[in-house]
Amino acid sequence: MKPETIVAQDSCSIVDIIEYFPNKEKCGTSKQLANLYVCKEDLTGDTLYVFADCDAERSMPFDKGVCIMGNDIKRKFPKEIVVSVPDDFVIPKGAKYIFSNLLWLVD
Repeated sequence: MKPETIVAQDSCSIVDIIEYFPNKEKCGTSKQLANLYVCKEDLTGDTLYVFADCDAERSMPFDKGVCIMGNDIKRKFPKEIVVSVPDDFVIPKGAKYIFSNLLWLVD
């Protein structure tokens, strides 16, 4: 897999969250931990795997129309990360993914 470029630095790409796998381990350990969001890109309909910073307390106010800011996408990322997913969960070969936090825009 290779990281996906989905949005310019100063703009927002809209996604809908299909599944959310929060980190279940305590943040701040020696492991690189992440929350995993399985998303659908608004413009293309493609599935996108978003690895977000470890935050065991993350809440999701809603799951539609969530923003990924271009400035939040990490250009350097760890070689290995730990996520809390079911044993049978598989990210398909060639899948699109990024390392970024999500932004919930509330009116």
